[in-house]
Amino acid sequence: MQKKYEEEMAKMKAEIDAKHNDEDAKREAEEREAKMRLEMEFKLEQDKLNAQKEEAERQDRIRREEASIKARQAEYSALEQKLGNILPLVNEANLIGQELKREIRFNTKMERVMPEFGSLQDSRTEILLKVDNKEDNYYYQWDTDKFTNRLYMMRELLNQYYDSGELPDFEDKDKDPFWDPPEPLLIGTCYLQLKNLSFTLENELDAKIMSTEGAEGVRGKLAIKYFPSDAAGDGEPDDELFVEEPAELLGKEIYFRVEIEKGIDLPKDLCKNVFVTYQFKHEPGVIYSTEEYNGQNRNPEFAYKKVHHIDLVTDYILEYFDTGNVSSPLF
Repeated sequence: MQKKYEEEMAKMKAEIDAKHNDEDAKREAEEREAKMRLEMEFKLEQDKLNAQKEEAERQDRIRREEASIKARQAEYSALEQKLGNILPLVNEANLIGQELKREIRFNTKMERVMPEFGSLQDSRTEILLKVDNKEDNYYYQWDTDKFTNRLYMMRELLNQYYDSGELPDFEDKDKDPFWDPPEPLLIGTCYLQLKNLSFTLENELDAKIMSTEGAEGVRGKLAIKYFPSDAAGDGEPDDELFVEEPAELLGKEIYFRVEIEKGIDLPKDLCKNVFVTYQFKHEPGVIYSTEEYNGQNRNPEFAYKKVHHIDLVTDYILEYFDTGNVSSPLF
């Protein structure tokens, strides 16, 4: 009798446990289903937000491109008008030069003016006058304002010649409107991003030298680099300057060494007595320069090194590092 009772009790307990297990399994299944539903809804919402963000970025990119196209069209229209105004004056200057027996020729040229620190998309085109001085066997460039001012002087000399019948005396170079002394001619400009300084890292590059004359494109390369350093420029920065986030540099001072090693494959006709200058946005008006390489060489070596110091890193400095460059014109 006792055994039968125990068996019935065990059977009843097994039935209760099975029922509980079924309820637990059902509850777990419902919880999994609810979790999956929430995850699916979250994913759909994220996909929707990402799609909206991508569409907004696409629309913004289209607006920027349209604005850039309009700006270029306005620029070209203004250049066309300016060129139409200047060409008759160029012809006049050449005729005056012939009348006054000068071996000097004027020609217009288009030149891209590169931004000092910003994006290359911010470059613009200007009209310059190339003055080929066959008398002294070199040439120089004038902007349109300088050219028109000189043209007034040329007209006066021509009128004097017509009145007197005698050619002007051009021995005094300072009074000669056709003449300018030799001056450095820009080969091109290269840029080295400063973003690595935000993380106290070096940057080394054979940077392309971008020609100011758009048709020529690249005019060789410049081996340039910078290294975070100690104050002397020979050792490593302090350990506290090795950061994971740029904001950790705020309020601190940093040193870095700029090196300009050499030019590479410079143009044959523009590689005599070359030198490199560079400047930083946070030091307005300050221009650093290598020594002039003496002689003609398509691969001149400069072996230039200089340590630069920022005594206090600010938000302005970090933004400049993040988006800016060191601008290096080559002459």
